[in-house]
Amino acid sequence: MRIIEVRNKQGVPDVFGQDVRKNIREMGISGIEEVVASEIYGFEDSAGDDELRYIAENILVDSVIQEYCLNGEKQSAGEGRVVIDVFYKKGVTDSVADTVKTAVKDAGIKTDISISTGKRYYLRGSLTEEDVKSVCMKLLANPLVQNYSIRYEEGNKSNA
Repeated sequence: MRIIEVRNKQGVPDVFGQDVRKNIREMGISGIEEVVASEIYGFEDSAGDDELRYIAENILVDSVIQEYCLNGEKQSAGEGRVVIDVFYKKGVTDSVADTVKTAVKDAGIKTDISISTGKRYYLRGSLTEEDVKSVCMKLLANPLVQNYSIRYEEGNKSNA
């Protein structure tokens, strides 16, 4: 799956991430230092890099306050972070994905694409593996309709 990640530019407050951080602390997990949230769009078909860049720049991103990266190309150093991706399960209606597909066709892109949408969360702090799983199950994902994956970036494995 090829991923376009859309997040706020440096200096633009991440209100959603701040709210998630507050909710994690309210769960009794005090080791959380920072949460950054972004939108992710997963493409499963044959759209090339040029088409994906066009989709990102002309459909998905508000260039005044947001930036994007394609397959992690511009990600900043993430040492010590936990990365959580949350996507809808196959078969669950993803209305945002349907809207993006319509916009892509309206933009004249003829490639038939399969898309899914989700959220990516970057968590930084002193978190155990149990803390991270609890946050996923109780706050970030609805296990009935969503799947999530957890990835520990370099330097955070000692906390897991």
